[in-house]
Amino acid sequence: MAKKIVCLGSCVVDLTCRSDHLPLPGETVITDYFKMGPGGKGSNQAVAAKRAGGNIILMTKVGNDILSQVALGSFKKEGFDEKYILIDKDAFTGIALINVDKNTSENSITVAPGACGYLTGDDIGLLKPEIESCDIFLTQLETNLDAIEKAVGIAYENKKTIVVNTAPVQAISDELLGKITMVTPNEIEASLLTKVEVRDKSSAGRAAGIFFDKGVKYVVITLGKKGCYINDGKTEALVDPIEVKTIDTTGAGDAFTGGLVVALAEDRSLLNAAKFATAAAALSTTKAGTAPSMPYRAEIDALVKKTYGSL
Repeated sequence: MAKKIVCLGSCVVDLTCRSDHLPLPGETVITDYFKMGPGGKGSNQAVAAKRAGGNIILMTKVGNDILSQVALGSFKKEGFDEKYILIDKDAFTGIALINVDKNTSENSITVAPGACGYLTGDDIGLLKPEIESCDIFLTQLETNLDAIEKAVGIAYENKKTIVVNTAPVQAISDELLGKITMVTPNEIEASLLTKVEVRDKSSAGRAAGIFFDKGVKYVVITLGKKGCYINDGKTEALVDPIEVKTIDTTGAGDAFTGGLVVALAEDRSLLNAAKFATAAAALSTTKAGTAPSMPYRAEIDALVKKTYGSL
C-alpha cells in the first residue's frame, strides 16, 4: 500500500483572464479570453499529487452556492473522498481572480478564501483519524490559521512528516514553525518570513539557516526561472528548471509541491524528489489553468527520463 498523504487546504474557483499585459493600477484591459475552473492551493496540490500517483486525502470546504458545483464536480472527477469535502451553508465558495500576461506568462492573483477560511475544530476532529494514520501531512496558509495549527499539532504529536507550503505568505509563530518538518516557500515568501532577500543559492542558504534555527528540518525554496534550492541541514543544492514551452505559470508552485510530496512518499531522496517535482511544475506551465493543468504520472515519468535519465 502506498504511503498515505493527507492534505488540509483551500478550494477556490479560478476566474482567469489572459491579456496582452497585466493591468496597471486604475487601468482596464480588454481581453477575449476567460475561463472558470477549480483552483485553490490546497485543491491544486492535492490534484497534482493524485495525478502524480499519490495516495492522498483532501479536506476542504466550499459554500452552498453555484460556484461550489464547479469544485464538487472537479473533486468527483478526480476521485476524492467526498466525506472530507465539506459544505458551509453560510459562506461563499472561495474565488481567485487571476490575470495572466499572455506574452510573458506572468500573473497577478487576488484570492477571497470564502468557506475554506472557516474550517472548525469539529472539521479537524473529523480529519483526525486520517492524520493519525497518514505518513505525510500537507497544508498551506490559505485557510484559517487556527485550523492549520490544530491539524499540525495532531500530526506533530503523532510524529508525522509535516510539509507546509507557506503561501499565501502570512506571519506564523515560532511554535508552529518548530513543529514543521519541511517548508516549501517561493523566494518571495522565504524573504518575507526570514527577512533575508532571497535571490540565489547563497541568500537561500542564509534563509534556510533561519528556518533551521526555528526547528524546521528541511527547506525547499522555489526560485522561478532559476529552479529550486534544497537543503536538508547537511547538504544543499540547486535544481535547474526544465525548459518547456510555457503558456501559463499560475499553477506551477502547486504542481511542484504536489509532486514533491508524492516523491517523498515513495522514499526518494530530497534531491530526487525535487527533480521529480521540477518536472511536474514544468509540465503544468505548458497548459492553461491551475488544477486542470496538473500533469499525470506518465507525463512526469517521461519528462524525468528525458531530462535526468533516471532518479
